[in-house]
Amino acid sequence: MRGIFPGLLLAISLPCFAADDFKVIELEQDVLELERRVEDLSRQLAQLQQRGTASTAAAGATPQKRPGAQACSPAWLSAANWRRVRPGMGEFEVIDILGPPSSVRGAPEAQSRTLMYAMEIGPSAFLSGRVDLKDRRVIEAQVPALR
Repeated sequence: MRGIFPGLLLAISLPCFAADDFKVIELEQDVLELERRVEDLSRQLAQLQQRGTASTAAAGATPQKRPGAQACSPAWLSAANWRRVRPGMGEFEVIDILGPPSSVRGAPEAQSRTLMYAMEIGPSAFLSGRVDLKDRRVIEAQVPALR
């Protein structure tokens, strides 16, 4: 009788250990997938940075940077920058021109996303613009009312 109880206890606990092992394996696979995605995005970012450097060098111009200019005025507040945004342009190109969006609607893997640029300009007023994307390409830009 004494031998039956430990055997029964062992038989009951084995499925629990197997379920935990399965969960650990799933988590390990998720981590590997996330690592692959980060590597892909890092590679894309490096390519865009190289393209930007190459196009600046090809134009023979050096980017003009004023100390503290970005801290005072975000790039998206420039009407000239919004005029540079064109349909078909890539998401990273838009971010390079307008700067990081205030918010993004849509999941990173979603087909359609919207880059939102907004700031409060009074107690009940906002200035906002947006760039609609499909497959990470611009389909439409709603320019804020800038002068």
